[in-house]
Amino acid sequence: MTPTDALQAWLALEHEAVWLYPVLGARFDDLVERATTSFEAHRDTRDAVLARLRALDAEPVSAQLSYDMGALTTAAEARAAARTLEAGITAACLTLTGATEDDARAYAIRNLTKAALAEMTWGAPPRAFPGLP
Repeated sequence: MTPTDALQAWLALEHEAVWLYPVLGARFDDLVERATTSFEAHRDTRDAVLARLRALDAEPVSAQLSYDMGALTTAAEARAAARTLEAGITAACLTLTGATEDDARAYAIRNLTKAALAEMTWGAPPRAFPGLP
C-alpha cells in the first residue's frame, strides 16, 4: 500500500467519525460531552489529513452521505460503534506507519496513539499492540 493509499483509507474513516459522533450525541444525552469532544478531535484530524493529501497533489476521497452503523438504539450500541470506528482508525494509522518514513511516520505514530486512547475512552480495554487484529 502506498502512503497516499494509506492516507486515503484513514481519511475515509475520519469522514465517518465526523458523521458518527454528532449522531451519537443527538441520540444519547449521556454521551453528548464525549461525542462532542470526539467530533471536534476527528474534525481537526480530518482537516489535517485532507491537507496532507492535497500537499501530495492527491484528490482526497469524499465523505459518504451516510454510514451504516446499525440501529444504535441503546447507549451500549453507540459506544460499541464508536469503539469499532476508533479501532479501524487505529489500524489505518498503523498501516500508514508501515508505509511511510521520517516526519510522515512520526505523524502516523502520534495519531495511532491518539486513536488507541480514543478506543479506550469509548470502553475498549488497553491492547499491547494497538491496530493489530
